Amino acid sequence: MTCKMVILASRADGTTHEECIEYMREEHAPLVNDLPALRRYTSSVPTDPERAGYDYVAQLWFDDPGAMNESFESETGAEVQEDAATFLDMDATKMIPATDETVHYEDE
Repeated sequence: MTCKMVILASRADGTTHEECIEYMREEHAPLVNDLPALRRYTSSVPTDPERAGYDYVAQLWFDDPGAMNESFESETGAEVQEDAATFLDMDATKMIPATDETVHYEDE
């Protein structure tokens, strides 16, 4: 059963939306890419982040919940989480583990 971590990320106080996105793309994403057992990683930026209440949405796919847990508990996982705390408001950021994705519509 595949699973993913959905992250609704909010920037830290004193950081602009633009600074948050730049840091995420230039510094944080390369760290995330090094997570063990990571199968796919995407991020999206809301068209109106102030209204959405989040600066970006990330999705990290793994083969199963065990692989996801091991990944976040690894040394690289700890580095990723420590780095996230440097530019995100971790109290406002939501991390949602999810399984069994269903495609409801796909343009062929």
